[in-house]
Amino acid sequence: MFTRRWMVGLTLAGTLAASGVAVADPVREGYRRADEVRFDYARVLDVKPLIRTEQVEIPVRECYDREVVVERRRGGVGRTIAGGIIGGVLGSQIGSGSGRDAATVVGSLIGAAAASEGNRRPPEVRTERFCETRYEFETRERVEGFRVTYLYRGETFVTRTDTDPGNRIRVRVSVTPVGR
Repeated sequence: MFTRRWMVGLTLAGTLAASGVAVADPVREGYRRADEVRFDYARVLDVKPLIRTEQVEIPVRECYDREVVVERRRGGVGRTIAGGIIGGVLGSQIGSGSGRDAATVVGSLIGAAAASEGNRRPPEVRTERFCETRYEFETRERVEGFRVTYLYRGETFVTRTDTDPGNRIRVRVSVTPVGR
């Protein structure tokens, strides 16, 4: 199943493993890899909220009652027509010839006007509600984040955070070698 070449390879690997030949592990020896990132904490010196001020338009609906005068009528158009006909008939009884035609027209107009005036009632006063919308402006302040000044290993740094970190802030620490 295994060829002779496989058997020699497996034997050699087993011998090397048993003899203690190993690659040095820098982490076990107290060293870290250059690209390794680690975290630490720094002391917060100052925290200032970053405040945004904005104008907000607020609709306000206002309603009020107002008295309105409403003219009322009885009957309607039928009474005015009937008054015009009656006035025309009475006007045609007066005079003769072309004067009779003029008296008929004038009688119709007077009869219609009288009937129309008789249709009116005293005006009615009622209360109606009126509403309108006006806009007020309000100034609002909103915290958008925090400007944090902190001290790490004797150096002062400034950053922006979304929340107040308290008296310490977590920092990322990494070391990168500089080429020659």
